[in-house]
Amino acid sequence: MHWVDAVVKDQVGAQTVSTGISPSGPIHLGNLREIITGDLLNRGCKDKGLQSKLIYLADDMDPLRKKYPFLPEEYELQVGKPLRNIPSPDGKGTYSEYFLSPFLKSAGELGIFPEAIRAGDLYRDGKMGEIIRVTIVNREKIRNIIEKVSGRELEKNWFPYNPVCSSCGRINTTVGLELKGDLVEYKCKCGNSGDANIFTEDGKLPWRIEWPAKWKILGVTIEPFGKDHGTVGGSYDTGKVIAEEIFDYPAPLPLMFERILLKGKGAMHSSTGIVIPASEILSFCPPEIVRFLMARVPSTRHIEFDPGMGFLSLMDEYQRMIKEQKEEESRLIELTIPVKGKAQKILDYRHMATLVQIYSDARKLVDVLKRTGIDATTEEVSKLMKLARHWIDNYAPDTFKFSILPAKQDVAISEVEREIISDFVAWASKTDSTWEATEIHNAIHNIIKAHGTEPSEGFKAFYKILIGKERGPRLGFFLSAMDRKTVIERLRYVI
Repeated sequence: MHWVDAVVKDQVGAQTVSTGISPSGPIHLGNLREIITGDLLNRGCKDKGLQSKLIYLADDMDPLRKKYPFLPEEYELQVGKPLRNIPSPDGKGTYSEYFLSPFLKSAGELGIFPEAIRAGDLYRDGKMGEIIRVTIVNREKIRNIIEKVSGRELEKNWFPYNPVCSSCGRINTTVGLELKGDLVEYKCKCGNSGDANIFTEDGKLPWRIEWPAKWKILGVTIEPFGKDHGTVGGSYDTGKVIAEEIFDYPAPLPLMFERILLKGKGAMHSSTGIVIPASEILSFCPPEIVRFLMARVPSTRHIEFDPGMGFLSLMDEYQRMIKEQKEEESRLIELTIPVKGKAQKILDYRHMATLVQIYSDARKLVDVLKRTGIDATTEEVSKLMKLARHWIDNYAPDTFKFSILPAKQDVAISEVEREIISDFVAWASKTDSTWEATEIHNAIHNIIKAHGTEPSEGFKAFYKILIGKERGPRLGFFLSAMDRKTVIERLRYVI
């Protein structure tokens, strides 16, 4: 049983799977684990025959906590204000939507179309009003729960509602004093005092209370969350007790997921700049592979993502799985397909990453692939060429990159290498020799062996002449992808 099905096996009735984030910076590959995990659980519920939906909650009432390195200096003045009230870095719209919109677009490419809910809209539309009132009335009980479960003592003037200052616009510098009707009286460090209406977006609940409040308001039954919320005494533990004892609502089924680490750099986090934005990952990685990265291991295991050669190995693993179609991997294959029931052809990415360094014309590549028995449309090839080219330009190690040397560029080779190349040219010039990867590889291997040379040493001669390096792509495939006449002419020139 796949881990997704094991998690939801005991769920009954209609389900609401909730995921979300504070859109305070580029929403990255690490954040994708949350929404993909939510989508996997949503699919698991539906495949179990349950009515289920996925919601994505953007915590746009959260304050900007600091001026992050990717922001200009003037954003120092915006620190402390709700993200939905801060101007976008490009001057168009709001700060929160600037980061949220491209992420939702990327989610769509992954076949994920959640009901997107802005937390600020819940406050603005009055949906949080009554639960704010219940919170304030029960503030001493909630204080006791948080202090007992978390083990930390709250400030004496702690008040379970954070008003937005009507003067400075900040939400992290105010202190609520008293609820009078629908208004919370408050004071701000800037010297201003005023009243905040609990049925508008004049303020918000603190996170440890807001989370369980949203569970009740939105009817959440399942919620995946990061390990920082799942520690002993963390926000899920306090939220569970608050939901059940204060809001009379059963806490949703929890599923903690581990972080995604960027190889050699550590955990991804917007504030540190160690990120691969969601839109960027999809500029070189097919959607199926992003889903495969998340679905292939239980959510409780961390993932180390290597965008270099490790990524090619991931592609190889997926293509092996698709080719073999093992029964025990059938469920995993289902979960990696962006649109359920619509399997997509995955061309050999490693080969394409080689071919795009030889050809730039998709139509030419279609012909090359046909020679190797692969049928693909120009559209399919063009799409993968674009992904592979981006990977080559931005993530491929130098050892993988190459360019074909000019037809008449001199290269120094030894006498033995000259004899090996000469014999190969003679073989390749025969009309009965087949210009096919395996045939070429075998011919070269036999020629090298006949000269008493190690294969790796013999291969070097070809690479030096064709790309100016001592190593390169798999030689048989590499030569078969090139024009036979062009290869022969180049080799003849050097010898």
